[in-house]
Amino acid sequence: MNLADVVSTYAIPAVAVFVGIAALLRARDLLPGSRRDRQGLAVALWGLTVGTTALASPVYAALTRLTGVANIGEPIARTALMACAIGILTMVGHFAVHAGVDAGGADPWRRRTGWGRRRRTWLAVAVVVLWACFGFGPHGQQVRSYMVTFGDQAPVQIYTLVFVAFVGGAFAELLRLGWQMHATMTGRLATSGWLITLGASAGCLYVALRLVGLGALAADRPGVLEALAWPGAVLAATASILLVAGTLWLAAVARARAASDGLTAHTRSVRLYPLWRDLVRLRPGVAMEPDPGPVREVLSVRTGAWRLYRRVIELLDAVRILGGRRVTVRPVTPDALVSPRVSNEKADRAATALAEVVVAESVGAPMPKMTIPVPPTAATVEQEVAWWTKVAHRYRVRRRQANRRVKNQRNEATS
Repeated sequence: MNLADVVSTYAIPAVAVFVGIAALLRARDLLPGSRRDRQGLAVALWGLTVGTTALASPVYAALTRLTGVANIGEPIARTALMACAIGILTMVGHFAVHAGVDAGGADPWRRRTGWGRRRRTWLAVAVVVLWACFGFGPHGQQVRSYMVTFGDQAPVQIYTLVFVAFVGGAFAELLRLGWQMHATMTGRLATSGWLITLGASAGCLYVALRLVGLGALAADRPGVLEALAWPGAVLAATASILLVAGTLWLAAVARARAASDGLTAHTRSVRLYPLWRDLVRLRPGVAMEPDPGPVREVLSVRTGAWRLYRRVIELLDAVRILGGRRVTVRPVTPDALVSPRVSNEKADRAATALAEVVVAESVGAPMPKMTIPVPPTAATVEQEVAWWTKVAHRYRVRRRQANRRVKNQRNEATS
């Protein structure tokens, strides 16, 4: 058994099984309505799975027996591999826009949408031409390498040129995006830029070998094409594996970051819960959803980001209507908000005032006259979250102190 048989019989099926498992896990992302980057990854995985499976020797022969058309696995594989290239470009382009890469122009999102439509149009045109060339090409003989064995015939030459031109454009674009992503992104995301760059480089070398082979055919030297066939196959496999690995790494790191951000938001939301619960009990009209209770609050990890965003808004609304005319709201200055010392003092003052007002209204005591500092209108969401976290941290202590003070006053009044 020579190298070609080993690759087609063992290596390609092994790759197909490995990628196929990942493709099955992402199958739901092929459905309409899924996020664009997830759809791109799913298309890439399924395209590579179908492409490598169709090129495996047992499947390649089975497709011919099933359809009665010799070498039918060849255009099936090439179509799937071109779809794989589009899927990788879609996902990498999505993350590139987020990273500030390829954001030239006034509206990068609109530009990327138009770019995606053009890619799909090019894919449709390339697939039609590919299958038309296969239809007009030779079919009488089942061969191991369709583009090499019949490379001297015009339909197969056009077939090869269309495929090479399409994937060559995809590799060139991925090489540019991968290099810029490596220069722009930091940490683990930069690794995906390296993998995509290396994979695209291997793909560009594959395209160069294919073009050299076509040139050799034009010069009536078919032996050169045969000599370059398996180096080209190795480069194509290397490019596919590195590009899919890069996109999987990109998706995994992005998912891990999203999970970390979600857990951080959940933790902050839990810290705000005691203050939010007390204010909502006094002013239930400000809450968009009822109090989940402490147990459900701790267990609701998946909705942490949404609850945190909503909670910051509801806290400010509750403070503004708390206590009527006896309580006034005064925004702190932006400079005071960013100064650790001043913001700590203001947050402590806000926590003390809120504790006094909440305890007074809860027990029916006279409402004290208070001024409650709040974040300014120009504050960012992160600044508001940081502010209310400081207030909530101090509120627990101030609430206990206010309860003791009211209790002592009542004991003195009755003694």
